[in-house]
Amino acid sequence: MNSQSANESDAVTIVYTFRFKGDEFTQVRLSFHRITFELLQSRTAKPPAWAVLDYYKCGHCPLVAATSPLCPFAEAVAAFIPQFEKFYSYDEATVEVATERRTIVYHGPLQNGMAALIGLAGATCGCPHLAFLRPMARFHLPFASEGETMYRAVSMDLLRQYLLHDAQRDQWPSLDGLRRCYAAAAKVNMGMAARIRAGSVRDAAINGLIILDTFAQAAPYVIEGKLEELRHIFENGNPLD
Repeated sequence: MNSQSANESDAVTIVYTFRFKGDEFTQVRLSFHRITFELLQSRTAKPPAWAVLDYYKCGHCPLVAATSPLCPFAEAVAAFIPQFEKFYSYDEATVEVATERRTIVYHGPLQNGMAALIGLAGATCGCPHLAFLRPMARFHLPFASEGETMYRAVSMDLLRQYLLHDAQRDQWPSLDGLRRCYAAAAKVNMGMAARIRAGSVRDAAINGLIILDTFAQAAPYVIEGKLEELRHIFENGNPLD
């Protein structure tokens, strides 16, 4: 994860505002490099012990403490988790997500808003196993349904293959890489949940991770099933055929 060094013109900001009953609210501002869309964060506060890389480190993590003393995902979420310590996952919240082009409003359990916020931070924080999600984070769509997310994930991966593998465009595309990426992401989500749980953080963040992990766990099986759940979208024919 990059430190906060980009000029304001180089940054894209997404603002999450959580409003609770009694006019109580909290706000999280995440800034990203406009070109790479990496999360930018100033390191002014001392990170908690559970953000240290070797604390409940994921078994498949390629990072080493000598060059990455902190887990990038843990460092990213540790910056805003304290703001939610007095709330519970089931607390009702109205969440406004303001991007450069639009504002999306959601009302429901806090844990769903936390899932969207943690997912955005994870995809952009610098975790090697979550980096494949950064193109989707660039076009952030919080509170998407499982079907919408699968549609976006598969479309993203096929577009990646088309743009980056010119020599192989005559070959049938494969989603094996995407399946492996989601399997690795599921391990990261569970490892992060163990970190946060060990740090005695209230359940809103943990349940948000569990919601994220539900999709990450299911995605490989949906892909192996040849995406039958999405087939009906195209069954009415393609006008370009």
